[in-house]
Amino acid sequence: MNMVMPQGPSTDRTQSQKGAVLVEFALILPVFLLLLFGVITFSIALYNKTVLTIASREGARKGAMYVANRTNTIIKSNATTAATQASNNLITFGDAVTPTISTNTNPLTDGFITVTASYTYAGLYVFSDLALSAQTTMKLE
Repeated sequence: MNMVMPQGPSTDRTQSQKGAVLVEFALILPVFLLLLFGVITFSIALYNKTVLTIASREGARKGAMYVANRTNTIIKSNATTAATQASNNLITFGDAVTPTISTNTNPLTDGFITVTASYTYAGLYVFSDLALSAQTTMKLE
């Protein structure tokens, strides 16, 4: 026995709205992608800032450690080498860039070492040419 179900309102309206979803998607997609790439770019910039902080701490720690017969040159060289090695984990888009590592001029006279690591982050679109830097000061042992 075949039962015929009554039909609801005309399906003409439903068929006329099928393209609306595609139009809405086309309007929302660029905004969504912009937000997505913005979050990714900001996250990488934050990660690079953390790497610079770690690099400056490692450089200051290595420079502050006691070494027999140390001179200002040895202290600064140890600090610069350690900071450069610690900064190898930077994420870049394109060429591999090493950050600028600097120390105070006379650590032995000052009694402390200050290591500064700086880097210009060239993000994808959102944060282009963002200057990142970190500085750490430690007393010599």
